[in-house]
Amino acid sequence: MFTNLHQLLGGKPDDTSSEHAFVEEVRQNHPKEPRSRRSEWVLSIGWVLIAIKCVVVWWLIQTYKVPIHPGWVIYPTIGAASVCTWLYWRR
Repeated sequence: MFTNLHQLLGGKPDDTSSEHAFVEEVRQNHPKEPRSRRSEWVLSIGWVLIAIKCVVVWWLIQTYKVPIHPGWVIYPTIGAASVCTWLYWRR
């Protein structure tokens, strides 16, 4: 932007070619972070707790004749936990 303003005010043509005027690509290599055993342990415990919750919710809804399908509680829980686990493994 300032280069063009300088050319406009000064009237001198710029010697650099236009193909070098823009950045075409930037690459940045991040070293992979080692996996944390503690994080994997917490994820495992979380999945066990989610499984227990799903069984308990299903049983409670069936036992007390709640007029909703247990999936309304279970599916979002499993979906959110899946996204969190996927994000951890993807990094």
